[in-house]
Amino acid sequence: MMLAAGNRVWNRYLLLVLSVFDALATDTGIRLQLIGEANPIARALYETNVVLFYAYKTLLPLLLLFLLRHAPERRIVHLGTSLATALYGAVALYHAAWILYAASVSWP
Repeated sequence: MMLAAGNRVWNRYLLLVLSVFDALATDTGIRLQLIGEANPIARALYETNVVLFYAYKTLLPLLLLFLLRHAPERRIVHLGTSLATALYGAVALYHAAWILYAASVSWP
């Protein structure tokens, strides 16, 4: 039981780390004109103000973490957190792929 609780805590912090990485990588890719923001809400925020974009990208996972801390223990909540972490992980792999590709193309 202790191991399961430890994994849940790790999942929560991994979600936050992945969301911050997503924001940084997306911003960098947009500034370098290598990628575009696929999420229409995030794209509108980015075009309005980059600070709003970062707030959106980081505050939503923080809000989820806050709710998890104060919500009753329910399986669906933990399943949702795991799903969000997995999705952010897939996005991080996408970012890693274009970063590696961009580095290999521009490397002399």
